[in-house]
Amino acid sequence: MTSRERVRAVLNHQIPDRVPNGLGGCETEGLHIIAYDNLQKVLGVSPCPPPRIDTFMTNAVFEEPVIRAMDGDIILLASPNMCKSELRGDAAHQWKEQQLWGKTFRIPVADHFREMSDGTIVWETAGGVVCPKGAYFFDHAGSTDLMADFDIPDPDKFHPRDTLDDKMLRNLEDAARRLYEETDLSICLGESVTDLQVAPGGMIGSMVLMMEEPDVMKEFLQKSVDAGLKQIALLQQAVGKYVDILSVAHDFGDNRGVTIGDNLWREIYKPYYKQYFQGWKKVSTMKVNLHSCGSVSSIMGDLIECGVEVFNPVQTSAANMSAASLKERFGKDVIFWGGAYDAQLIRTTASYDEVYRTVYDNIKVLGAGGNYIFAGVHNLPATIPESHLKAMIDAYRDARDY
Repeated sequence: MTSRERVRAVLNHQIPDRVPNGLGGCETEGLHIIAYDNLQKVLGVSPCPPPRIDTFMTNAVFEEPVIRAMDGDIILLASPNMCKSELRGDAAHQWKEQQLWGKTFRIPVADHFREMSDGTIVWETAGGVVCPKGAYFFDHAGSTDLMADFDIPDPDKFHPRDTLDDKMLRNLEDAARRLYEETDLSICLGESVTDLQVAPGGMIGSMVLMMEEPDVMKEFLQKSVDAGLKQIALLQQAVGKYVDILSVAHDFGDNRGVTIGDNLWREIYKPYYKQYFQGWKKVSTMKVNLHSCGSVSSIMGDLIECGVEVFNPVQTSAANMSAASLKERFGKDVIFWGGAYDAQLIRTTASYDEVYRTVYDNIKVLGAGGNYIFAGVHNLPATIPESHLKAMIDAYRDARDY
């Protein structure tokens, strides 16, 4: 089977010739740029030109030579909500070289970083957030006054984006057509549309609204649903004939469970996600790929009922999220994407053999009977050792056959 045939079989709940490899296929199933640089060494791929950073999470843009070398099956077409530059097509002029962490990478031309004399990196175009010396991620400042009063937001003044720039749509169409005709890879489109992550009053404020003014929160969500569906219809017209998967995100869980509680989630979010995903399926052939971190097993059945078709990153380190329990309870109804290597569970000092066995076992469990796409858990960090990257790829190749 070709990569595209393999992925489409899984998306249609059929068993292909082997488990598809989706590492790097969406924004939340890849590697930090440093880890990606090391993966190129493991695979023997020459990094020329320098790797590109999909800057929002400093994760790497997976290029076709790397995808081929690791037996990958999915390529990320674009990351409009995450990255200031286009990823595919005629986009070379949208990238520039930048020294970060002692290496040369490429970043969007609209992004600016500055390295201080003490080694701190300042991301100037992201509000001046900093990456301390010796670290690999940027510290985004948050409010320290979590109980501050705020005015109840007015839903009548909320006008979420409900259209997409025509030039962007045409560029996506051209890039998708080229990938479709020149490769046999399955194409995934990254986060592109208005979703339901709306948080009037900020994260804490929106939680207060859910409890004290639920109707206000629901008005915001309804407007987001309506806006997002209009955009999905536009994307379908532009790239639906080429793209297999479209991604959205909303982190519902922490390591313990659903952050706002199951009952409140069902009251506030479930009706609108049902509208959103059911409406999506009426206007688009692209499969629903939902990213949600943390422990969400208690609402996984609800998400499936709403219409989730693909779920990532499968955070096995969170409560009640073991690979075996998820597969047993939900493996016939949803496609799991990820779950093979969880950096919260696997120590950096773990041996090659330990990593190999863990990844191998997780692939065998999650892949049993189909409905599984291989990858790690979220974007694996810069500190993942090269031996772990090799063990992960080796385990995939040995475990992928049904």
